[in-house]
Amino acid sequence: MIKPIEKHVTIRDVAKAAGVSKSTVSKALNDKPDISAALRKKVFETCEALDYQINYRIQDMVRERKNGSTQNIAFVLVGKEFADPAYSRVIDGIASGAEENNLHLMLEKLSGEEKAIYDLPPVLRDSRVDGIIITGELNESIVSIFDILETPYVILGIYRDKITRNAVNILPNIESGLIRMVEKLKENGKRRIAWFTEDPDNFAEKSFLALFKTALIENDLAFYPELVYNGNGSFSGALKVMHKTFRKPELPFDSIVCLDFRSAQEISHLVIGRCGLERKPDICICTSRPYKYYSLPVPAIYIEGDANECAYQGINSLVEIIQKKDIRSPRKIIINTKLIH
Repeated sequence: MIKPIEKHVTIRDVAKAAGVSKSTVSKALNDKPDISAALRKKVFETCEALDYQINYRIQDMVRERKNGSTQNIAFVLVGKEFADPAYSRVIDGIASGAEENNLHLMLEKLSGEEKAIYDLPPVLRDSRVDGIIITGELNESIVSIFDILETPYVILGIYRDKITRNAVNILPNIESGLIRMVEKLKENGKRRIAWFTEDPDNFAEKSFLALFKTALIENDLAFYPELVYNGNGSFSGALKVMHKTFRKPELPFDSIVCLDFRSAQEISHLVIGRCGLERKPDICICTSRPYKYYSLPVPAIYIEGDANECAYQGINSLVEIIQKKDIRSPRKIIINTKLIH
């Protein structure tokens, strides 16, 4: 027996069943403000009763014909994992901005080894997005591909000028955060301040170390090259590098700055291991945390708020570029940080 073809429920069917116009159904489904809560609820209940499903492909095609826009944007992470806590706050900020601007957010990950447009995912390559926000381990090759695409893009983070020269670049004001951080350490009687980074060859990390030196000078404190501790690259951790130092009878430093929260956690474990649970640690760790409810089990000073704010500003800047159709308007936007202690 041949099974009868099921009739596809359309927006016209929903409007007829709810006793409203098609435009009212459209407003309810697209979360437009000029419709009452009661009417919106009625439309939703009718959709559920009829098992109506929105055909987003058709919606996108109609929208693109009307104004040349897909309402899609992409967050592209290069050479990193979405599970990395350092980027979770970034995704939160982008998602909030996308929701406020009624945009569909897509997540794409690149290896960093891409050399041509055809190495990109189809959603980026085939103009299925109106704009792109990009961060991670960027290089000139990757950025040159996005220049060829002629799709508006915004870069989040601290990079060489050669990488950001054609884009809006949103970056945190780490300098002021470090100066205030070192000032607070000095107020607490700390004089020998150490530095740790996993990846000393990374451009941003080199910049942070230079800013750390500036912060020491601003606070009339000495910089000790022997108190700079380096890992072997991303995710190499602090335990292998610093465990021998923490076994010494006396530590060569009284505080340590480690802007990566994950590595700072490892250092805090070393501090607890050295002091035990009975004695209050006398080492202060300075770090940057993605969420205010993240904390270390030892005395700490935090820089916070930059990743989320950078991402949020990034999406708003991208929307502005898209609306003005001004693809190439390079500039830097610096976001202030908060100091919590």
